[in-house]
Amino acid sequence: MKPLTKLGEYPLENGSIWELWERDNTLSLQLDGLPCATSFTHGSEDAMAEIGTSPITRATQPCIMIAGLGLGYGLVRAMQCLPREKAKFIVAEPVPAIVEWNRRFGENTAVWEDKRVSVENTSAVELCRKRTGSLHAILMRHVHARCEMTLGEAQAYFNALKGGSLLAISVAKRDKRLESTLMKAGFEVSSTPVPASSKGKQLRMHTIVLARRGRFVPFAERAGRA
Repeated sequence: MKPLTKLGEYPLENGSIWELWERDNTLSLQLDGLPCATSFTHGSEDAMAEIGTSPITRATQPCIMIAGLGLGYGLVRAMQCLPREKAKFIVAEPVPAIVEWNRRFGENTAVWEDKRVSVENTSAVELCRKRTGSLHAILMRHVHARCEMTLGEAQAYFNALKGGSLLAISVAKRDKRLESTLMKAGFEVSSTPVPASSKGKQLRMHTIVLARRGRFVPFAERAGRA
């Protein structure tokens, strides 16, 4: 077995530590020793991006927020789904080291040369509070058993989205408490299981929680109303 190599370490003010490890060309992003993202398992992130952007594939100037960068797979898949010249992909990542590690060690370093991509070193909820009604989709990856989202945070995400757009959250398993919080904020909520990865011998499943702000109106229908 090839050795495990630490590529980076970043301590937080609360005492927690982010680390990036590599073994046999596989990256592992860890918080306090617990894996949060790996280059081996990212199928649910790909699915999150595909589903979250599906209502707006015909938009000429979509604006997408990536809430938490991880190892960048959600961002890359969203860009592939929306190859528009005037698209905007905003990464909300409060840990600058994670962005730097993606630039230096990630599999998708070319995306950082794309002018459509911008990075805000702040939390997604704080950024959403400044962007009322401006986002076509929010893509959020969450790796722990429970997503501790408050009603106020859910309302901030709701207010930041345009009508009919989606907040798509990738979670390890279905979280009815999260779904309830999102519904209280005004979202229409559903969930769907997806493969965690297409690699490996055992099929593990994650869940995509879909929170929609109102009914989606097709772009052709909008044009007809004008």
